[in-house]
Amino acid sequence: MHLAVFAYPFTLSLNDNENLLNLQYPYTLLELIILTHKRMIRKGLLLLTLLLLLVSCNNQQNKKTVESDSVMQIDKSIEFLSLFKTIDPIGLHIYPPSWNRNGDLIKFPFEGKAIDVFKFPYVDNEEIFINIQACKEGNSNIYAIGKFDLNINYYGLIIRQYSQYDESLIQLLLWDKKQKEIIKGLDLANSFGDEGWIFDVESWIKTYKYNSVLEIVSRRKDFIPKADFKSNEDMDSITTDTLWISRLSNSKFITRLENKKDTIKYKLKNWK
Repeated sequence: MHLAVFAYPFTLSLNDNENLLNLQYPYTLLELIILTHKRMIRKGLLLLTLLLLLVSCNNQQNKKTVESDSVMQIDKSIEFLSLFKTIDPIGLHIYPPSWNRNGDLIKFPFEGKAIDVFKFPYVDNEEIFINIQACKEGNSNIYAIGKFDLNINYYGLIIRQYSQYDESLIQLLLWDKKQKEIIKGLDLANSFGDEGWIFDVESWIKTYKYNSVLEIVSRRKDFIPKADFKSNEDMDSITTDTLWISRLSNSKFITRLENKKDTIKYKLKNWK
């Protein structure tokens, strides 16, 4: 068997690695195949290079998008924290609100600023904010009162939210600086009254030192009327008076009861 090799009567010019290659007439079919193959390889490499550039550009764009989203999240947390006025916690006496006969809130230091629950997802937690659904429906509010720096990990946030009938519960919650989330903390103040039964809770920040110690004294007084409203039997009215101190340890509060004689130092503002 013999392989026939043909010659073609024209000139082929190819640019091979910046060197112009000229094949003058006549040249063989084998030479044409080899040169065409080289040209296809160069085109393939060019397409591969372009593809890699496109992938690289797309990755850079995605990275910029993620970084942009991260900045937006940081900006939102900064805006959220700005709702809380910076306060000096040392010796602070926290007591619940009061309402007049018309149902209007009587102005007091812990009124706070209403938080937009749709704008700030940090409050979307039913375990901490039991009335969050009512807030979303426009029937209740969570109020930002104040903040102070606890340590390298947490801020203390003082908020007011719904309790029995009204937004009378004042709490100290923790803001995790790294995770940018709210952690359950401590009840500071509350009050309620119904059918003769009333109670009042108030607190005092006894000891505070940044990145060292936080101690809070709380006092609760209850009055249960003579009649229990559930039977015809009479009973003596009961007044209870409890004092306790809570100390922050990591992200938890450890509580112990105090001697009742110390209640003299801590007079309830709302107990008449």
